[in-house]
Amino acid sequence: MKYLLLALTLICFSCSDTATVSEDKFVGLWELKGRSMFEGIQVRIDKQGEKLSGRIFKLNDNKFIKMFADTNDVWVSEIRRSSNYQFRLVEKKIARDLFSLYGLSTSQEFKVQFIDDNTIGLATESADPLKSQIVYKRIQ
Repeated sequence: MKYLLLALTLICFSCSDTATVSEDKFVGLWELKGRSMFEGIQVRIDKQGEKLSGRIFKLNDNKFIKMFADTNDVWVSEIRRSSNYQFRLVEKKIARDLFSLYGLSTSQEFKVQFIDDNTIGLATESADPLKSQIVYKRIQ
């Protein structure tokens, strides 16, 4: 009985919040990598109250980005926790006003996970964000 209690205690402590990734790790300036149209866009993620969101800090040279986006536009509308180490990140689409006119989705949701302290991997559906080529790289 003592061993069972000891085993249960060890399991509880090994599953404790020490393995939980802090949402505050998202705060900072990030550069998008791995998608040619968005390559080099910089997004500043901040926390207002309990909500994380990101605004465009710097555009890249893509003609469509320059046509449909501007600095200070909301790029990341939401980041929410889905487990101790994974999150859901919602990006607004470029030309979302045009998409909405036709009743199409104006945002894209990704499963995200920190690959390291300065890299966030993004994946769709059942893909693994740790193996993704689509990443946010921390600049600051």
